[in-house]
Amino acid sequence: MAESNTPSARIKSRPPSPIQIARRTFARGETIRLLVGSQLKAGHRHKALGQVWSLLDPLITLAVYFLIFGMGFRQAGDHPSEFVIYLFVAIVVWRFFAESVSQATGCLRSNRGLIVTANFPKAVIPVSICFARLYDMCWSLIAIFAVVELTGHSLSWEVLWLPLIVFVQLMFTLGACFFVAYLGLFFADSSNIVVALLRLWVMLSPMFYFYRSEHGRKGIISAHMLDYYMLNPVVGWLDAYRAVLIWAEPPSWRGLGYVAAVGAVVLVAGFSLFSRGEGRFAKFV
Repeated sequence: MAESNTPSARIKSRPPSPIQIARRTFARGETIRLLVGSQLKAGHRHKALGQVWSLLDPLITLAVYFLIFGMGFRQAGDHPSEFVIYLFVAIVVWRFFAESVSQATGCLRSNRGLIVTANFPKAVIPVSICFARLYDMCWSLIAIFAVVELTGHSLSWEVLWLPLIVFVQLMFTLGACFFVAYLGLFFADSSNIVVALLRLWVMLSPMFYFYRSEHGRKGIISAHMLDYYMLNPVVGWLDAYRAVLIWAEPPSWRGLGYVAAVGAVVLVAGFSLFSRGEGRFAKFV
């Protein structure tokens, strides 16, 4: 009995630190790959066109939103082809974030069998969800390239910024997924709250309108509110994507640096919260 109270025994009984869990998670690349494949198959299992819907869904949404906001609210103005790309970029970027977060909210409860019976870092579950939706977004980006060419515009060398921009968005999205996955397990109403917040968030982001005056467009956000509005990281993502895909210019270093810093903080905080609660997951699923 005395031996179990020695310092070495107490150290061995301590739960793994977030850094140790991160290392274990990175080491489970094959597990993540299998879970990503399972996510993709599950999403298209009963669809005749399978993963083609990864391209068709955003295109159909684009057509509907263009009719409502481009034509109905006259946001398209005298440059409808330009607004098509502007709107399409927002749809694709937002879908990646919103679908990742929505699915991650209940991911622990829906994988109860894995959590109870298998010994692996549970962080691979929200990671696999995020990567599956990232795969879908990559297909949608290909569709954006096609739309850019079909509307008479042309891609520039600035598209080489895309991997960095995607990585910056991925950091924030993955961190948010860790947060909602943790909350979704311990708080039953989390999914309803997340859905409501996402609906509000999309309205507070420049998805369907121009928030500031630039490139011949008149923004709807007043100058004294602009700095507060740009605290929204979605604004920074969209500005960066649109800069390289529409305006053929590099993203703003200030804007991209801000969203990168926010993304890093959210990722570290989200993973720390998730990893510290991992030892209790089996009791609550």
